[in-house]
Amino acid sequence: MTKFKYFAAFIIPVLGIITFNVTGIYAYTGLLFLYVFVPIIEQILPKNAYNLSKVEKDLVREDFFFDLVLYISVPLHLFVIYHFLITISNEALPLSDLIACILMMGTILGVNGINIGHELGHKTDHILKTTLAHIMLLTSLQNHFIPYHNGGHHRDIGTPEDYTSAKEGDIFYFFAIRSQIGGYFKTWKLEAQRLKSKEKNTVLNPMILYTILPILLLFSIFYFFGLYVMFLYFITSVYGISILEAQNYFAHYGLRRKMQENGRYERVKPKHSWNSDHIIGRVLLFELTRHSDHHHMGGKPYQLLDSKENSPNLPYGYPAMLLLSYFPFLFRPIMKKQLELYADN
Repeated sequence: MTKFKYFAAFIIPVLGIITFNVTGIYAYTGLLFLYVFVPIIEQILPKNAYNLSKVEKDLVREDFFFDLVLYISVPLHLFVIYHFLITISNEALPLSDLIACILMMGTILGVNGINIGHELGHKTDHILKTTLAHIMLLTSLQNHFIPYHNGGHHRDIGTPEDYTSAKEGDIFYFFAIRSQIGGYFKTWKLEAQRLKSKEKNTVLNPMILYTILPILLLFSIFYFFGLYVMFLYFITSVYGISILEAQNYFAHYGLRRKMQENGRYERVKPKHSWNSDHIIGRVLLFELTRHSDHHHMGGKPYQLLDSKENSPNLPYGYPAMLLLSYFPFLFRPIMKKQLELYADN
């Protein structure tokens, strides 16, 4: 097994560093690579639906390498952010270069920061991984992501109770606003319920800390780099958050769980998440694209995720679907046809 393929995920932060050190058209090289070249190549390359054998899974389950890749990602991510802040604090930076830097850094926040934070954040019984997850998510001002995703999204996917499950016909921009605002306030409720179930004081809601941390980060940027850079970083974070919401949007779009006679929703099945076996997206996103299996067992390490035969498959890879999400007049008709293919499942 070529486990070293996951080092390819470092390509994105490296492209960011390149972006911050060049000018003119060259500043857009990383963006062109990720948003044009990768989606095209994914459609050309054959999909890889291979699942590890039991023996292979036993070998990789305890292999520290897969955690090491995630651990290395954290200091690399922080270094890229520091480099970004230094770059945009240069008053002589041309506007075109500034735009390229913001879009590239936003991409890194949304793809590497939040996705790696997501992977680490599922290991709630591992203090180091949980801490690193919050560091990664803090860079995108998304510390409430872990409790909502683990305690809300995984339980309620495909139902009206989940703000991050889009129903057919939803327009991405309205969905993203609803997901962010609704998810934030619902997390207060989820954490209060969790504390109450453990007979702990609900006044000490962790959401207090999850709210204060992003404010402290922005204040720190203001203190060291000034108001202008803080504002630009906030805008960059918003773009990174939009990438997260785009992934939420198409990962469950139109896939709804049925209400049973007992008043409860049917259990979560592979058919309630869109799957993708496009190899580049699989590697860059640490197998997040095998989303059906992820929802089957949320704490399952990324290297063990399987491609489920009975899961619906996206028409394109994650990078292309990300782009399409921003254009509802393209996304909705494409996904309408895709939903029709799996209507009887």
